[in-house]
Amino acid sequence: MRSSATAEVTVSSRARTDAVCCTLLSNPIHPTVAIAIDPTASEAAQARRIPAPCSEALPMAAMRRAMLRAAQLGDAVQPTLLALLWCTLLVFVKRASLAESPPAWPTRARSFIDAAYFVSPGSNDIDMEKIWADLDWAAYRVMASLSTVTGLLLAFRSNSAIDRWSTARRKWSDVQATSRSLLRLLSASLLGGNDVVAPVSNRDFARNQASRAHVEATLATVPFFSISLMYEMRARSLELSSGRTSLVRSDLIDALPPAIIAATHRHRCSIPSANEADKAAEEEKSRLMQNTASPHVLRPRARSARDTHGGVISTNLALTALVVLQQSLDALHGGSPFHQNGAEEGLLSSPVYAHSIGLVNALSGHMTDLERIRDTPIPLSVSRHFSRLLAIHTLLLPIVVAQRLHVQLPLCLAITGVVTTMLYGVDSFAATLAQPFGLDQQDLPLEKYVADAQREWDEIRTACNVDATSLA
Repeated sequence: MRSSATAEVTVSSRARTDAVCCTLLSNPIHPTVAIAIDPTASEAAQARRIPAPCSEALPMAAMRRAMLRAAQLGDAVQPTLLALLWCTLLVFVKRASLAESPPAWPTRARSFIDAAYFVSPGSNDIDMEKIWADLDWAAYRVMASLSTVTGLLLAFRSNSAIDRWSTARRKWSDVQATSRSLLRLLSASLLGGNDVVAPVSNRDFARNQASRAHVEATLATVPFFSISLMYEMRARSLELSSGRTSLVRSDLIDALPPAIIAATHRHRCSIPSANEADKAAEEEKSRLMQNTASPHVLRPRARSARDTHGGVISTNLALTALVVLQQSLDALHGGSPFHQNGAEEGLLSSPVYAHSIGLVNALSGHMTDLERIRDTPIPLSVSRHFSRLLAIHTLLLPIVVAQRLHVQLPLCLAITGVVTTMLYGVDSFAATLAQPFGLDQQDLPLEKYVADAQREWDEIRTACNVDATSLA
C-alpha cells in the first residue's frame, strides 16, 4: 500500500473558491463537483474518498439544469404557442364571419369618397354557417382517419426510446457486475496471501515489489475501464489530474500502468479540448435531440493521426484498457515473452486465468452493446413522418375546437394548448431518452456508477490486503 501517494479527494472551505473558479468552465463532464487535496478533511469524507458537492457550484449547476429544461420545453412550447395563435385567429374570424352586421368601417370610409360604393347587407349570398360546418366536418374526418397512424407512431417512438434507456441501464449493470466479479477473482488470487514468502535477499525484495506493482496496476485497470467507457459514450476526452474537476481518484491514477497513462494522453490530444467542445455544445445537443447521428459524427476525430513511430493512434480508450488488461493477465499467467527472469510467472493459475479472460470477453461484449445503442438512432424517416402528422394535427385541432366553442375563447385555448403540449411533450421526452448517455437530468447517472466502481475497487483491495496481513 502506497499511503504516501494517496491523495484524498475532498473539498475544503479554503480550496473551494480556487478549485471552482479554475475548473468549473474547463470540464463539462461534471460541473457540480470540485476536487481538491485537503489533509484536514473529516474522517468520513476521507473514508468515502468521493467528490463532494461544492456550494459555490450549486447556483451554476442549477442554472445549467434550468437551461436544459428550457431547451427541452422549447420543443413543446413553440408548437403550442403557434397552435394557440392559430386557434385565436380562427375564433375571431368565425365571430366576424357569423356576425349579423359585418364591420361597417370600410364601407363608411369608401362611401364617404364615392357614393357608388355601397354594399347592402342582403347582397352577400355566401352561407358562412355551411362553410364552417363543412370545414369542421373535413377537419374532424381527417383527424379521425390519422388518429390510428398517429397513435401507432407515438407508441413506437416512446416505446423505442424507453427501451433504449432501459437497455442501456441493464447493459451498464452488466458492466458493473462483470467488473466486480473480475476484481473479486483477481484480488483473491493475487492478493490473498496464501503464497506469501519472506524475501531472502534484496533482489527477491525488489522482485516482490515489482510483482506487487504489476498486480496493483492490473487491478486498477478494471475500474478505469468503466471510467473510460463513460467518457467514450459521451465522446469526451479524459484528463488524469487530481487537482482539477475529475471523477478519477488520485490513488487510482497512481496505480494505473504506464501504458494506460500514455494512451490517455494520446487520447486527449486526439479529441478537441473542453473549451472547443463547449462552443459547439448547443449545436451538438440539438442534433442529439433529433437523434439523427452518433455523437462520434459530431466531433472531428483524428482517425488518421499517427504517433512518432508511424502507428495509428487509437481513439477508443476503453478498448485500449481492455487490451492492456489482457496483456497484464497474460504476463501474470506467464505467457508474456517480455519477462525473461520469470519473476511474475505462475502468479495466476490456469483456471483463474481462463475465467478472467472470459470476464474480459464479457466486458468487451457489454461495450459493444452500449456502442450499438449509441450508434443506432431511430430512423430519420420515422421522426420526419411523425413530425408531419403532429403538424397536421396541430392545424386541424383548432378548427374543430373553434367551430364548437368559438364563443368561449379561454376554453378553446385551454383545450388546444393541453392537447398540443401533451403530443409534442411525448416526442420531446422520447428524443431525450433515446440518447441515455448525455448530461440531462433524465439520462443515466454514469458519474455515480463510476464512483461506485472505484469505491468497490478500494474496498476489495483493502479487504484482501487485510486478509494477507493476518495470514502472514
